[in-house]
Amino acid sequence: MARSPPRAGAGQSGIPADPRWRVDRVDHGEPAVLSLLAASVARVAAADAARVAVRSGPAEVTYGQLAELLSRAPAEDGVRAGPVVLPVTGAVADVTALLTHAVAARPVLVLDGAATAWERDRASALFDPPGPAVGLCTSGTTGLPTVVTADWPGLLANAREFAVAARVGDGDVVWCGTPLHHRYCFAAGLFGGLSVGATVVLTPGLGPADFVERLLTDRVTVLMSVPYLYSWYVEQLEREPDLPGRWSLRRCIAAGSPLAPDLAARWLRRAGLPLLSHYGSTEDGQITVGRGEPGEGVGRPLADREIRVGADGEVLVRRRGVHDGSGDAWRRTGDTGHVDAVDNLHLIGRLTERLNIAGRKVDPVEVEDVLIRHPAVADCVVAAAPGKVGDEVVAFVVIAGAATDTELRSYLAGLLSAYKLPRQVVRVPEVPRSRTGKVRRGALVAALLGAARGATPAQPASGNTPPPSC
Repeated sequence: MARSPPRAGAGQSGIPADPRWRVDRVDHGEPAVLSLLAASVARVAAADAARVAVRSGPAEVTYGQLAELLSRAPAEDGVRAGPVVLPVTGAVADVTALLTHAVAARPVLVLDGAATAWERDRASALFDPPGPAVGLCTSGTTGLPTVVTADWPGLLANAREFAVAARVGDGDVVWCGTPLHHRYCFAAGLFGGLSVGATVVLTPGLGPADFVERLLTDRVTVLMSVPYLYSWYVEQLEREPDLPGRWSLRRCIAAGSPLAPDLAARWLRRAGLPLLSHYGSTEDGQITVGRGEPGEGVGRPLADREIRVGADGEVLVRRRGVHDGSGDAWRRTGDTGHVDAVDNLHLIGRLTERLNIAGRKVDPVEVEDVLIRHPAVADCVVAAAPGKVGDEVVAFVVIAGAATDTELRSYLAGLLSAYKLPRQVVRVPEVPRSRTGKVRRGALVAALLGAARGATPAQPASGNTPPPSC
């Protein structure tokens, strides 16, 4: 098969690729085929062709229609199909377009539908796989955009293993209330659900406004979301305590950021269902999922994933039984944690988020975990900011009760070493987060520095402000 010449590293606008952007080629093996998905869809279609496979608002596509789409043979013209950039918003048309391109053996780069032309150009310059594949974009922990290329067989097999481990099954109605261009929704939600015969409900954006309507109208049985949104959902439950008696939910899964024990306890108390933690990433796919057992952390690894913890506490992951010729193929996650006696993974924090305070490392998550336990603290985030003699620890807190800064410092001093204690306690109306609930520490520090320079104190961006599209 003829191969097209290498791309020049610039998109349609001619802007050269930014060297800060990087591309990770993950799980890329033989030319991708959709045989695993096609077989699952065909099985359901044979029994119930009219069953809804994907629904978004009034639009829907059935398993019979997907089976027909997936049965089409790719064109054999002897020329490699070029990459396609597919902006998605969570519409049914996004799913059918994606599968149409995949069946035609075209590599597909999936991006946020709100991405600008400039952002699309930057990402597409990094996407040129040697064969059919799917590309997903993530901002990464560093905030620098990363294009991750995954082969279809690996992604689909991993999605199915997630569905099996999360006990999602035939006839379930799965609502993943996160953006379709995120791997959590794209793989675990969409393709995990389709692999076991579920109906998948997609929504264009994040938000609690349609929480009750979606649950009741679509008779959702499996809810997949992020802790930030679950905190909104549980408030709705507190306003409507009879809601669990009207819904069909049987399983609830949280991913994307750490699940606070208090939120999990509130959800269990109000919903009557455990909130299961799921750990994964764009680079490494779905890695673990909880089973609803006490003290299980983020749960055990899926059947196709192996994890171990390195000497520095970093969590390493690889596809079970797969070697890429570069050693044993363990990938560094950047997360720290430990594995207990029954193989549950417990995450502690991020290596890259550790603060360097006078040469001593401080994990902000550790300080946050202590601070959030104070009854007057509703939310908090800890970061490093320039001080008189170098970086110092700063705590940004949302106060829900009566507590002075002195009281908070005294409370922390009784539990943490002196070098971990915040030198400043800054009260904020809210902690800015991305649309998936990840804390935007940089926005808080920038606002603090702006105020220190005598500028009009900058209010941290609202958590509803979209992050960079990748």
